[in-house]
Amino acid sequence: MKKITLLILVVVLAFSVRAQDANTTEKFVSKKGFAILPEAGDFSLGIDATPFFSYAGQLLGGNAAFAPSFNWTAANPMRISGKMVIDAHTAYRVAFRLGMTNKKESAYKTQDGQNDPLVTVEDVWTNSQMNVGLGAGLEKRRGTGRLQGVYGAMAMLSFGTNKDSYEYGNAYSKTNTSPNRNDFNGNDLTGGWVMEDKNGTTFGFEASAFVGVEYFFAPKFSLSGEFSYGLGFSSTGDGSATIQSWDAANNSVKTSTTAIGGGSFFALDTKAIGVLNLNFYF
Repeated sequence: MKKITLLILVVVLAFSVRAQDANTTEKFVSKKGFAILPEAGDFSLGIDATPFFSYAGQLLGGNAAFAPSFNWTAANPMRISGKMVIDAHTAYRVAFRLGMTNKKESAYKTQDGQNDPLVTVEDVWTNSQMNVGLGAGLEKRRGTGRLQGVYGAMAMLSFGTNKDSYEYGNAYSKTNTSPNRNDFNGNDLTGGWVMEDKNGTTFGFEASAFVGVEYFFAPKFSLSGEFSYGLGFSSTGDGSATIQSWDAANNSVKTSTTAIGGGSFFALDTKAIGVLNLNFYF
């Protein structure tokens, strides 16, 4: 909702400024003689403008403590986009997104085999995630001034992974068949402990049409806002969990592997999604 509101504000601002230079040559060339609009053969790089708007909103509210930042995580795989301008009305698009997360959490438990609670061992939980996407598309545009209308279509392929690993300070042994360990995520199975929990790789495909506006506030620098509609499909393969337990029959540690089921998802999305980008042409 915030992105859609910002997009509306951008459109209103663009129309108000356009009225000021509609009868001048500034919409084609700056006062220093630099071309304002992209030309055939130009390339562009676009980044998500949301952090800048969030910072501006905090600054106006007197709450901004930090400069704009980009959080590149698997849960928030912010997109980098690029264009190759063919002519005044056509451009090829590419998009790339990369989200990587590596999280580590420790807990301390009393060491088995002694009575001093201050003597502890470390249990460690590590979670790693990755989300990668690559897309391409065609953009068409209308308009000759600073404000341009854009539309076209994009397709994108993606894949992702997710794995949890556990290390425990107190080990199984013949004299310690029930070690004192920390239960991070329900990994205590009452008679066994999860050592690794790995989901299957997720593969996805998206195809969408987009429409929006792009306003050039400086020579070959622009702010664009778009709405997109499309369909998506994803498939997740089977994963696996590695479990460690004490085998009383053989009087030894037992390690076993069990399967984690995958799944698939398909959707035709009829909900508009606002996307705001800062674009740099060169």
